[in-house]
Amino acid sequence: MNEQELMSEALKEAQAAYDRAECPVGALLVHDGKIVARAGNRELELHDPTAHAEILVLRQAGKLLGTHTFPAATLYTTLWPCPMCENALLRARVSRFVAGARGFRFIYENTFDSSKLLRVGPVMEDECRGLFIRWLQETGREFTLEPGP
Repeated sequence: MNEQELMSEALKEAQAAYDRAECPVGALLVHDGKIVARAGNRELELHDPTAHAEILVLRQAGKLLGTHTFPAATLYTTLWPCPMCENALLRARVSRFVAGARGFRFIYENTFDSSKLLRVGPVMEDECRGLFIRWLQETGREFTLEPGP
């Protein structure tokens, strides 16, 4: 599968999260060319502020692969990871992530960490960001669009 096809799969997880009234973020972990884990946000359902899609994917992959690090894997996420998730990716030694869309704090997200984690994206930004914006609007949350780089 190519990056756009993989991001489409992550977007399905984001749509499922949206359908559950969760913040619509979806993620996949790809290892050896195969999707080994997939998830959407489940903070409300699990009553867990750490139940972000990226964290859930790392947990699933760890159980399946029997390890807590994934240096040969790529994580696909529909929205640029928050600082908690990006640090979890660093802790899990994920060497690369592909983001569908930039978050709304792009400058902070793009510069807070000086690690060597390879960041790729945006991929399918209109679709990924559009779903997130729709959720923000429908839930009455305020947001500001920041200009890109």
